[in-house]
Amino acid sequence: MREKSLALSKEAERIILDTTKDRLVDIALRVDNADDYARVASEKLSHFYENLVFSSLDLGVRSGKALDLGTQFGLCAISLAKQDFDFDITCFQDSRRFMNTGKKFAEKDMVEEKIRWALGKQESLPFADHSFDLVVSGFDMHHWENPVQVLNEIERVTKANGVILIGDLRRDAFGAMIPFVKTITHLLKKDMVYSELKHSFMASYKKSEAEALVKCAGLQDCGVTSDLQFIYIKRARPEKKHIKVEISQ
Repeated sequence: MREKSLALSKEAERIILDTTKDRLVDIALRVDNADDYARVASEKLSHFYENLVFSSLDLGVRSGKALDLGTQFGLCAISLAKQDFDFDITCFQDSRRFMNTGKKFAEKDMVEEKIRWALGKQESLPFADHSFDLVVSGFDMHHWENPVQVLNEIERVTKANGVILIGDLRRDAFGAMIPFVKTITHLLKKDMVYSELKHSFMASYKKSEAEALVKCAGLQDCGVTSDLQFIYIKRARPEKKHIKVEISQ
């Protein structure tokens, strides 16, 4: 295994600093509106998380230990638990409030016994080296204080032949997503939601920036792709490297 990067490159440092202001505002607003967003995420946005899980399964893993890394309210873990595959699932959250909400969602979907929950910081995962066959993360990367450090941790806890799929917003796609953002604003019946979601997009990364972060982290055999709305960091099993990931509406 390539030695992990211990320091940020100048380019990675600039990329992270450029999004810091929007990330901090996004995190504050996320906490303030957690209950409203949880309702909409589970009722109206669940297909995004489900499609991300389906895409991760297409990358060549069907069993083993799976980690949902920071997906809000554990919606990827819950979606995976609902599938008919033999996974030992752990959901990692950085917010006890979000974790407790996720547990309620899991109980509602009758999969609470299939998921373990862990709480902490993404930059320091409490798992042994090479623990997981699958690591999936849905729309959490733009919240990470130090994405390079988190990517290093993902590399550390994933098995050498393990699958990785990280899906997130794409900053330069906000214009194309305005109609969708307005729909969410209407569903929540809060005028400020438009501004709040804009901060989420502005805290996220362009494809070229994500590529620079992955390169700095030294993440093995990981590629970065994008569609009209999202970016994806993925590592597939060798026989599945040609699989295209796309979870658009």
